[in-house]
Parts: sequence; structure tokens; C-alpha cells
Amino acid sequence: MNSRTGAHLEPGAVALVGGGPGAWDLITMRGMALLRQADVVVADRLGPRALLDELGADVEVIDVGKRPGAHSMRQDEIGALLVAKAREGRRVVRLKGGDPYVLGRGGEEVLACRAAGIDVQVVPGVTSALAGPASADVPVTHRGTAVAVHVVNAHGDLGPADLAALADPGTTTVLMMGVKWLPRLVSQALLNGIDPATPVAVVQEATLPDQRSVRGTLADIEQVVAEAGIGHPAVIVVGRTAAEGFLRPEEPAAAADVPEHGSGREAVDLPEGDPAPGPSPAPVLIGCSHGTRSRAGRDVLRALLGRIAGQAPGAVREAFVDVQSPDVAAVIAAHARPVEARTREGEEIQAVVVPLLLSLGYHVKDDIGGAVAGRAAVAAAPLGPDPRLAEVMAQRLAEAGLRDGDAVVMAGSGTRDPEGVAQVEEMARQLGRRLGREVGVGFACAATPSVADAVATAREGLADGARVVVASYVLAPGHFHDLVAAAGADVVAAPLGDHPLVAEIALERYEAALGA
Repeated sequence: MNSRTGAHLEPGAVALVGGGPGAWDLITMRGMALLRQADVVVADRLGPRALLDELGADVEVIDVGKRPGAHSMRQDEIGALLVAKAREGRRVVRLKGGDPYVLGRGGEEVLACRAAGIDVQVVPGVTSALAGPASADVPVTHRGTAVAVHVVNAHGDLGPADLAALADPGTTTVLMMGVKWLPRLVSQALLNGIDPATPVAVVQEATLPDQRSVRGTLADIEQVVAEAGIGHPAVIVVGRTAAEGFLRPEEPAAAADVPEHGSGREAVDLPEGDPAPGPSPAPVLIGCSHGTRSRAGRDVLRALLGRIAGQAPGAVREAFVDVQSPDVAAVIAAHARPVEARTREGEEIQAVVVPLLLSLGYHVKDDIGGAVAGRAAVAAAPLGPDPRLAEVMAQRLAEAGLRDGDAVVMAGSGTRDPEGVAQVEEMARQLGRRLGREVGVGFACAATPSVADAVATAREGLADGARVVVASYVLAPGHFHDLVAAAGADVVAAPLGDHPLVAEIALERYEAALGA
């Protein structure tokens, strides 16, 4: 037992110790006392690795560190390891980076131990969500500037609460484990209306001798990070306190003038008054996709919207009719006021929904059509059919290695709408004209023939060595492309994807909806 902390680890018990953000001397006294009693230490990659060198030669050290894309041991295996070592009657310390319960999966390890009847204690640690910014001179709260902190696991998409935090000038958002995904995070933030001028700081190897940090804004942080060669592990801090010079009183960005009274949200220094009047902005372009659970598919959709945003006359926002958020109706409501039925040409339009969909169907007619009804908004036509889409598919087929003599099937996602089916069939004819050969057509679902049937038909009478090659008439990787890929073709080309011609069509649909 340690006389100062009272920390004690019985044989056959487990202690989850938060080791802090990296520097060895940021572990707590209690954590250090338990570590000195350990017979077995199960260690993460992050955290105070230098402390392992101070352990006695009789202490068994097991490295279970997870690296991006290369996990040395699954989480359930780590839990089983803790239980097994404790059942041997040994004192087990699970040395974790940061705090066990802050994106550390400590709860899962506690549950594994308790389910096996193993006594377990948890020692809090200094989380890099707070220590990382602090070590780079970024206060996550500051009276008059920021009164809340929002911590995000940045491996996936930003959720509605994350976007709300980024939009709130009184909140500092800390994105953990996200530097690899920075382009995705920035793209989603900008497409959901977060101010491009929002300050951002990125801190690598926080609290360690090799610590580096850079600053920028949402508009340029990708370039800043790339030029500096910042990599993982790193924390990303977004908010007003991340501005360059914030804690240097001589800098204009410093928050020298703080309220004399109050420390809560009422003390946050917010801009006053309405912006100066000016010309009406161009209607927002709302790019509305189907949505996908595929990370690669989401990246493609946002890259395409980013390309569109680089050429659009006004703001561009993302929206979805299924699977993903934000829902198209919510985005329209945020950007277009309620109106009576439009009766005259020339009435103000505040938003144009451009379906990033390839044909008519329920989503275009009902989801999008219903969402614009009663709003100062209009819906544009879907992207297809259009000969430029045939050109994109021809390029994808060439990339896939299409040869003379191969049979080609164009595969659409599918719709029950007869007009939508006719549009897909017309697109297949346009692709046939572009390729100078007959092109069959199939549907992944909802319409006939199925892609599998179309592939089987195309295979009949093929010459020896010839193949059936599918042109994927979908926009991005995801469920529909997976169905197409499983239909038995010899080769499946990539989806249309982020292509300049697709962006060109979307912008034309926007202009046409405005009568340009």
C-alpha cells in the first residue's frame, strides 16, 4: 500500500490506469502507485511508455497497442487477457493513454472483468482532449469567449450534435483521432454551413518532446497540415480560442476584454447587430444524394459537392433522402422561408435542390418535391439522362480495361417509377452510341431485368475470351454498387464518382431551375 495515496492492488485484481497524454510525469500519483505494485502491465501504444522502462525485470509487459489500420489485439481479446492474468492470481494494471473513459473503451474492459467476477478499479487520467490543446497554448474554455467543450471521436461522420457544437461560437470542439480524416471532417463541416473562417489548431505528439502544432482556419487547415507534415497522434481543436495569438495580449485576436461579471454563456462575447444590408445572395444550392453507409461513398459524394462549391455562385449544402443526415427537408427549412404557393415568375427563390440522383423516382418526386413545397425553394431535374454521363461511364469502362468483343451491360440502381425506368434505358442507349456497340441494361433492385439476368443474357453467344463488363450507373460506392458487383459479371467498372462532367451537369441543373 502507498502511504500517500492509499492505492492498493490485490492479487487477482485489475486496475485500469489512465496514464495521461504521453509525458511520463503527467500520470497521477495513484496511477503511479498502482503501476509499481503490478505483476503484469497491459499497455497501450499511446500514453507514458517511458514508465515501462522503470518497471522491474520480473514485471510482465504485454503490448496491446492499436495503430491506425493495424490493431495488434481485438478489444474482446484484451478483456479476455485481463481476466486470464487476474485468474492466475497476479496484480494486473491496464495502462491506458489519456483517461480510460474518454474514448478509451475503458467501460468495455470494466464490464469484461466484472462479468468474470474479477475485482477492478479505475484511476482517472489526464485526457489529451484537454491536455493536447493546453500544451499548445489553446484554452478550451475562456471567460467571454468559450464556455463549453465538445469532444468527438473523429473516425466517422460528424453527427448533428457535433455540427451544432462547431456552429456555436461559445463552444470549443476537440476532434480526437481525426488527423487522418481531416479532409472529410472539413468537407462535411463546410457543406453544413460552418464558417470557413473558424479558427483551427492541430497538435501532434502533445506533451512529448517532439510536440508540434499548427494553426489555420477551416478554409485552409488541410493545406497547413499537409505542408507541415503533421500526422497522428494528434488532436484537432476548432473554435475561437484556437486562433493564432489568442493568449498573446499584443495580438488582435487575444481576448483581452472579458466581462467584469459572469462566467457562463451570458458572458460570451458575441457579434452584435444584423449584418450590413447588401445585394441578395445567390440561392443556396442543396446537393441532395441518396446517402450511404459506405465511408468511401460518403467521401465521393462530399468531394463532388466540394467540386460543385468551387464553381457555384453561392453557398452549397449537403442533404440526403435516406440513410444519412441531414435530411433534405431540414436543410431546405433552414435556408428557405415558408411561402404561399408561388404564383408568379420572378418571386424570390432562396434555395435550389439539385438531386444528385440519376433518374426520376420516389426520392425525386416525393421526398424532394414534398420538401420544397411551401418553401421559397425549387427542385431541379435529376442528373440523367445526359450524354456527358455516357462519357464518364466510357472513361470508367476504359479504366476497367474494356476490350473489343466484350459485352457491355449498364447497371442502374433501380426504381418502380416507369418514367425513371425509361430514363435509365435512354441512358443505356446513349452509352451504346458513345461506345459504338450495343449495351444491355439491368437494375440492382425494384425494376427488371435484374443486373444478374442482364449479365446472363449478355453472356449468351460470347466468343471465347470475351467478357461481360458492367458499367455502374450509380454515383458512388455503397449498397447499390455492391449489388451490381455481386451480379456475376467478369468486370465491373467504378461508379461515376467525383468527376468534372458530373459537377458541370449539377451546376447546369441549378441554373435551369432558376430559369437561367
